[in-house]
Amino acid sequence: MLDVPIALHAPTLAPAKIRLPRPRTSLIERSGLDRRLGEALIRRSLVLLVAPAGFGKSVALMRQLQALPPDHAVAWVTADADDDLPRLLLCLVEALEPYDLPWRMAPEALAEQAAQKGGLREAVEVLRAALAATAVERGVIALDDLHAISDVQVFEFLRLLLHSLPDKWTLAIASRTEPPLDLARLRGRREMAEFRHAELSFSLQEVEQLSRMATGQDDPAVARSLHERTQGWPAGLSLSLDTAIGRQPEVPSRPASQKLSRRHMFEYLAEEVLTRMPDELREFLLRCSVLPELSAERCAALSAQPQPRAAELIEEIERRGLFVAVLDGETLTLRLHDLFRDFLEEQLRRRYPDEVPLLLRRAAEVEVDPARKVALLLRAGAWAAAEHAVVDAVDVALAFGRIAQAKRLIDQFPAQLREQSANLAFARGLCAWHDADSIGQRDAMQVAAAQFDVLGQPKQALWARALADLGLMSSGDVNEALDLSVRIRPSPADLEGRLPIALFDHWYSGYYGPAEGPGQHLRTIVDCLLSSPDAALWYRCMPRVSLFLGRPGVCAQLHRLTEAAKIVAGEEHPSLRASVNLIEMVQLLWQGNVPAAEAALGRTFEDSRWLGQPDSLRGPLLIYKAQIDLIRDDREAFEASRQAILAHAHALAPGGRLVGLFLPTIIRMSAAAEDWDTVRKTLAMLEGHPVRRLPSLELYFETFDAQLALAEGRGEEALTLLRKLHEPSRQRDIFTLHATVCTRLALAELRYGTPRAAWGAIATMVERISASGEIGEVLMPGVDALTQLSKADWGQAAPAEGIAMLQRWAELGRLYGMHDTSDRDNIHASRLSGREFEVMALVAAGQSNKVIARALDLSPHTVKRHVARILDRLDLSSRGEAAAWYAKNLAGRGSTSA
Repeated sequence: MLDVPIALHAPTLAPAKIRLPRPRTSLIERSGLDRRLGEALIRRSLVLLVAPAGFGKSVALMRQLQALPPDHAVAWVTADADDDLPRLLLCLVEALEPYDLPWRMAPEALAEQAAQKGGLREAVEVLRAALAATAVERGVIALDDLHAISDVQVFEFLRLLLHSLPDKWTLAIASRTEPPLDLARLRGRREMAEFRHAELSFSLQEVEQLSRMATGQDDPAVARSLHERTQGWPAGLSLSLDTAIGRQPEVPSRPASQKLSRRHMFEYLAEEVLTRMPDELREFLLRCSVLPELSAERCAALSAQPQPRAAELIEEIERRGLFVAVLDGETLTLRLHDLFRDFLEEQLRRRYPDEVPLLLRRAAEVEVDPARKVALLLRAGAWAAAEHAVVDAVDVALAFGRIAQAKRLIDQFPAQLREQSANLAFARGLCAWHDADSIGQRDAMQVAAAQFDVLGQPKQALWARALADLGLMSSGDVNEALDLSVRIRPSPADLEGRLPIALFDHWYSGYYGPAEGPGQHLRTIVDCLLSSPDAALWYRCMPRVSLFLGRPGVCAQLHRLTEAAKIVAGEEHPSLRASVNLIEMVQLLWQGNVPAAEAALGRTFEDSRWLGQPDSLRGPLLIYKAQIDLIRDDREAFEASRQAILAHAHALAPGGRLVGLFLPTIIRMSAAAEDWDTVRKTLAMLEGHPVRRLPSLELYFETFDAQLALAEGRGEEALTLLRKLHEPSRQRDIFTLHATVCTRLALAELRYGTPRAAWGAIATMVERISASGEIGEVLMPGVDALTQLSKADWGQAAPAEGIAMLQRWAELGRLYGMHDTSDRDNIHASRLSGREFEVMALVAAGQSNKVIARALDLSPHTVKRHVARILDRLDLSSRGEAAAWYAKNLAGRGSTSA
């Protein structure tokens, strides 16, 4: 019995990264800068603020963003050193959330799309289209501290985005260094406004005003001295005046000819500020400086102060204006300026070096962002804790389809540690299992298993060894896999022991027999999973699980699996739900319900597009699309599908390894289509390829040789090969292999043997399929072969009911081939569901996604998905167009169908 699903939450980003800081109310007016910057934000594609630290770039930008009219959108992201392109995009998506962008792809999948090979332009186009269709007067995407990012893909993405950014949107960047973008082009087209240190420095007049405000005195000489020594540097001015409250403003005494470095000046003045603080506040601030942001809850964990007192101290820091930004939110949260944070951390290490590792670990304990948590633990030297955090986060990330984020977490570690650590090797192996990279899976999991043994962690070693064995088996090392599998044989009674063993046995018996093995072991897998509502564990067991559909008992167990997986997936796990939908589509195809399978295929293609077309879905969907084209006898569509499969394989691995794994599928379907030229050419392409040596595919290649012999009139050779394959293909049936051998052997016996022997080749298969009703098994190997068998002169060799069954199946295949296919690929013609009409009615009423989610008791993610379906199926671009369509066609009718 399945328990209540575990509340497994998507990997979280630090909320403070997307909160627009609030300017201090005591800031002086800088009318010239404010006016020019404000105008640029509504007239230029790119607004660039570039200057060294302490020039007030963020302050200047946030002031103008706060001053924008209410109908202007602002998406603020503070970059940090942990950011790469996928992570930055996830932050941007969250920052845009309040504006209900009409996404045509799951916004969380945008990061995965960008991380795929060749997916950068597609991700840019998805974002551009969503921005263009958003119902705002104007919008600004503000990226603060962009200098912190080193990932070159970030700048390539921004470069492409600037080429196509909608007119009503502006990209604003604050950075210490000039970003590598097409700045010359933008300057030449007057699409960019630049604010550098000259524009950001305080003028003498502004310094005089600032001095009067800080000291209450009007002393032009002091102001001129400050301006000369700081050269208008805002950070130096601020600290100079802070140290001068209640006394004459001063700067470090040096000869006037020697200009102090800004860094030296900052540290000198910051020391002045620090020494004049109350002891309690100084100690609090020093210890909390390791935090990315300061909130009462976080600071209490680090400072040993009660949370109410921590809140009071944070208010005191904000009141003093100590180089902090106040972040929007329900609770007071501060972000320290980088210069001030660096200074405080340096002081902390000087004064309390022994406390630093513990403080960093405590900071990690209260951090919700996995990347930040791991980075803090690494800084603390807590390698083991960091590794455990990565394994937990990778399992969750994969369950949510965030493969790029999972890999990024692993990449934070040094290369040598990634190769040798048990936990990191296990995490790498999980990513490889998700990617169908059997060699990578094998290598990583073998390292993990050996290291877990050394560490005395038998349960983890068991999982690693089972997945290593699967990698060995898939890559052709069957004997080694069997030798190693002996070490997982002692069957523990608990879930963690039984499940990995059953998973290995399911795959081994699928490839090498016995025939009943996959169904029996799949039952054990489902029984184990039903005891665990952990979505990550379910997702770990789902890849390619429908491969052995033709084996006894597998269909029934897949039905149990998918029904329970729907409950676990719920609305929060779209990747797991898409995997379930794919399995259900394959089951419909296996049952011979081609129209229903075709409709399900269209919905699963929708799932794939919504999720950014992940490789785990795209490859199988292209294959099943080609299979349905073949049953439909749509040769033009079938050829297009074959080419799409090849293109996908090349995109996955240009070196050709994965291409070799896709080619046997192309040969199988080409043989079913009796396209022997393609069969010959493709077999020639695989000559000498490692895939020819895979034991799991040896029967397939022998079947290809036998079919070619039959097609070329080499009757005796075909009979010999097919008779030899008949029983092994039953024991080791992999997706229509046995049905192919049976039907081809029957045709060969009819031509070169006897009708009685021909019927003997298919009798058991006909009886089994007649009982199960799973006629897709005989449709997929080719309707032409089935038609020939149904029209053969069987004489007295075959029972009448058996011949009638063949004729019925062949007629069904013929009807499928005659079916009107004019719009079967057009998912836009699909009817909207009743729920989608409810969503559209609320969209037409002007309700936001959050309000719709509350009204219909849905998750916000599900509302976005419904909006995307509405726009796709009605060929609309925006929520406004959907509202207009509803007003024109349905308003007042109470209709729930189109």
